[in-house]
Amino acid sequence: MDARNKTSTSATGATVSYLHSYDSSRRWRDFNACGQAAVATLLDYHDLNPYGLEKSIYDPGDGRHHWENDLVIDRIRAEFPPDYFGGLFGTTPGRLAEALTAAGLQATASWSSDPAEGLRIWRKAKEWICAGFPVIAIVDRGKLGGRPFAAHWAVVYRVADSVTRLACTKNVAAVSEDQFLKAFACGFMPSTFNHATVFCRPAYGAQLCIAAGLEPGNSNR
Repeated sequence: MDARNKTSTSATGATVSYLHSYDSSRRWRDFNACGQAAVATLLDYHDLNPYGLEKSIYDPGDGRHHWENDLVIDRIRAEFPPDYFGGLFGTTPGRLAEALTAAGLQATASWSSDPAEGLRIWRKAKEWICAGFPVIAIVDRGKLGGRPFAAHWAVVYRVADSVTRLACTKNVAAVSEDQFLKAFACGFMPSTFNHATVFCRPAYGAQLCIAAGLEPGNSNR
């Protein structure tokens, strides 16, 4: 049992089976803060507390205490606010990588409008996920049964038996890999968001990750 979450271990590494996620309940205030919620989820997963916030919310799913949703989202937003189109349409992948890096992780962002390159990014993301390193990935909510043409930052933490498990997506916890790939393309958005993925890992484990082949490849940032 991993101290941070529930995991199962296999020859390919540690696969996360449960991940506490953040998602603000303030619909009108945080309509563009899904990226900050995703950052909070990964900071918590990696047991980092760069803002010194109290963890007072108990989650029976992992038996641990976590930050209050709105409090941590506000803190991350204060330092790394949404920046796409003046922040109106959310946060760019590069800024999410900056937020994770500032907290002590090694983070990079990749994206591409080319379908073949998008599949390469996804294959690399699956390697990281299967090794116990969840990634932030863009999705088109409309392709997941939600509001059409709504880009959203999700956290992908498990891919097994062609099922992709998501965090920070409220009522959508798992979808088929094929359905995820359709949402991952996010074709209605500018190329910076097509197949956009943010990889991160602890700085202290960088050499081990490199030895295991866990490099994001041709990162855009």
